[in-house]
Amino acid sequence: MPNSLPPPISDDIISTIGNTPIVRINSISTLVPSFDLTNVEILAKLEYLNPLSGSIKDRVAKRILEDAEKENKIKTGTTLLIPTSGNLGVSIAMLAHKKGYKTIVLVPERTTIDRIHVLKALGAEIIRTQNEVHHDAPESNFSLAKKLSSEITNSIVVDELNSQSNYNVHFEETAEEIYTQVEGKLDVLVVGVESGATITGLARNLKSRIPGLKVIAVEPQHSRIQDNMPINPSSIKERKVEDIGNNFTPPMLDRSLIDHWIKVDDQESFAMSRKLIKNGLLAGPSSGTVVSAALSYVKHRSTAHEDSIRILCVLNDTARNYGTTLLSDEWLLDNDLMDSEMVRKLEYQKIEKYRAASVEDLQLPAAVTISPNATISHAIELMLDREYSQLPVIDSHKKLIGYVSLTSLQTHLEVGGATLKEPISEWMFSFGGNKNGNSKRKRYQLITPDTPLSELAKFFEKHSFAVVTDSERKWCLGVATKYDLINFLNHRNSSAFS
Repeated sequence: MPNSLPPPISDDIISTIGNTPIVRINSISTLVPSFDLTNVEILAKLEYLNPLSGSIKDRVAKRILEDAEKENKIKTGTTLLIPTSGNLGVSIAMLAHKKGYKTIVLVPERTTIDRIHVLKALGAEIIRTQNEVHHDAPESNFSLAKKLSSEITNSIVVDELNSQSNYNVHFEETAEEIYTQVEGKLDVLVVGVESGATITGLARNLKSRIPGLKVIAVEPQHSRIQDNMPINPSSIKERKVEDIGNNFTPPMLDRSLIDHWIKVDDQESFAMSRKLIKNGLLAGPSSGTVVSAALSYVKHRSTAHEDSIRILCVLNDTARNYGTTLLSDEWLLDNDLMDSEMVRKLEYQKIEKYRAASVEDLQLPAAVTISPNATISHAIELMLDREYSQLPVIDSHKKLIGYVSLTSLQTHLEVGGATLKEPISEWMFSFGGNKNGNSKRKRYQLITPDTPLSELAKFFEKHSFAVVTDSERKWCLGVATKYDLINFLNHRNSSAFS
């Protein structure tokens, strides 16, 4: 039986924004075994569970639009110009589409392509701007938004950096949630800083009610929110962590409420985020930054503090927004964002796990092939008899030209698109060449007996089977599946311990 009643049916998705859970990170000692976390309780507020963009910006978008509507600043047909690092643009674009507003989202070049795809699907027009230009520079997304607003009739700039609504939603709602959830018992609050409104709203509310509360402001290594010092453009270093950090001190930030500032480098941020994911928290890079800062605070606090301490980290957004960056081993490696532990594991996958073995070591049986002129009936009978789910198709010269799938043929028969007597050439998946009849063309990737098993494992991340051929693709030598790979490893490991 569940411990509590499920939430009632909501009238729309907007009403489900907020009321995000707080959880204990019980596995924190496994994340950083070198840290002494005795008497340390680390909590995480999962803002990445908000329903629109998967980020804390859903709260901001909802309040900004509600307040603008009440003040008659926007109406049906208004164009919303949104300078943003990404998430606020997604949140507002989703809400605007329902309300009949047009959206132009201005994002820096670093914004992940994952969120660009979402914005395009929502019908938003997207303008890319340079990454590290100052807020007031003519080429910044904020300056460009203001310029466009002066040229586009019935338009408004959604400026979260100067929005009282941004501050109010965190002072009035997010802080109240936190206070209720922790029952007024909290020692340290750790928050990533971008617009300054989140940390200012939370700190002003909670500090007035929780005596002795310490507030830690977090920014990426090359961010300049705290410093706010002019810098030679040639010495500016690009940040990889998105959605926190800035190159100036935003006007909404009240620095008098902050007890400590902590900067975290990009590599540490991404590595910690990947560790959080493995421990069940699907949080983005900025969340890794915040948790790393919390651990740094614990590490460097006075050893005289023997009392227990409760720390709350606000986890800003979801890892799902970073499929091509945070979740990509190749991207992390190319950008030198893997820590030594991640590099060791990657080397194990590529070298140690398969010990230089190749496809030839799988000892695959000879391939069972079929002609493109064979009937669908014969192909299905052959696959059922041999318990295969696909068959390579070879031409009269024994050259591989494609494959046929049992599931695909059965589906075509069920919906009436194909008959048992038709040749499979009309329904096969072809490699290259022109598309004939109903056949579908597939991109071919060469797999030979000499292909390392590490490369074959990578191939299986996107494909269910591999047709093994000679280097010139003249002969079909066998068919490999992930099952063959797993079976090979199990057999070798069993032999090593026998």
